[in-house]
Amino acid sequence: MERVKIAGASSRKFERDGALFVLTFITMKIIYKDGHVDECPQDQELHVIRHSAAHIMAQAIKRLYPQADFAFGPATENGFYYDVDLGDTKLTDDDLANIEKEMRKICKENLAIKPFILPRDEAVKLMTERQEHYKLEHMDDLADETEFSFYQQGEYVDMCIGPHLTYTKALKAFKITQQSGAYWKNDKENKMLTRINGVAFHNQEELEAWEKRAAGGP
Repeated sequence: MERVKIAGASSRKFERDGALFVLTFITMKIIYKDGHVDECPQDQELHVIRHSAAHIMAQAIKRLYPQADFAFGPATENGFYYDVDLGDTKLTDDDLANIEKEMRKICKENLAIKPFILPRDEAVKLMTERQEHYKLEHMDDLADETEFSFYQQGEYVDMCIGPHLTYTKALKAFKITQQSGAYWKNDKENKMLTRINGVAFHNQEELEAWEKRAAGGP
């Protein structure tokens, strides 16, 4: 009997050309804002990976630039980004490389990613204590919300509805690609923030394939 391993943790047997095969499925676990862990639907895996990558990048930025004040950091169709106010600090290519290096360190620390929910008054108090001015302004825009969900990994806390990976070590393949400018809330009357972009994939092979395509390869 020959075993063929592909992405998944359950297994299924089938026979072909007289040989018996066992397919093993490695499922990706994710944690929802209510704290329950479940298998991630396959069509949502990259979105969750990239969303968690944005959080890990923000944690790395905060470690290197304690003054950082974060706006929005979503997953996108092709990767992820985070808009951040760094004050008078201007990032160089070397700085981006150092942020990526700190991200890899955070992944190796294998920090648990845990959600929690707070009523509005406690959520405002938490964001005020952490000097998250853009998060507070965003909360003001959500006037009908009576409670807010957060995710924490180590010392880093982010207001977020999730879901996310369960541990930072589950982020396997990523790369910071560029920085640019972005107005807060896409309004040119607001402050210009630094947008840091990246890509993330299931594994190194997918990342290398993306790098080859980005370089103009087939």
